[in-house]
Amino acid sequence: MLGADMRYPFPVLPGLRPAVLATACIGLLSAAAHAQTLPGGVQLGMTLQQLQQAVPALTPVAHPAHLAGGLVGRWSGPAIQLAGVALTPTFFFADAHLQRVEYLASSGDGAAAFDSLLAWGRAAWGPELASQNPEGAYATWASGEVDAYLQQASAAQGPRVRLVIKRRLVKDGSDL
Repeated sequence: MLGADMRYPFPVLPGLRPAVLATACIGLLSAAAHAQTLPGGVQLGMTLQQLQQAVPALTPVAHPAHLAGGLVGRWSGPAIQLAGVALTPTFFFADAHLQRVEYLASSGDGAAAFDSLLAWGRAAWGPELASQNPEGAYATWASGEVDAYLQQASAAQGPRVRLVIKRRLVKDGSDL
């Protein structure tokens, strides 16, 4: 019969197992904190099935948008309200997971929509990196595992406001 100290193939210090368990729980809580819920109740990294459960009124777009990195904007959801602005989301997938969501302001005053969403972005992610050029105004954020930008572009039909939230891609030197 094995003694109590013979159950493990390595020596165990008293109290070590609770410490290891506590460390693992903290790591899991930290990972859960990074799974930030986006406007409309979705999360980056979802599968299509998970997205369909979160957004039951999901519909395919007529002309999917293809972006670099294999991103395809193939699905759209109903308009949501964010900071008093009606936004229509388009969901972009790559490698069978949600990697990017673009929210397009439906209508209204572009400057007011931009200002409202800018205040929301500051509350969500802190101070922005802002830029202004002839094509429009931008505000960008990098927070945790998310990159986001808010754009007010000048267009023939009037100003267009777009909020883009995507999974942050960090490359090391070997990727360059």
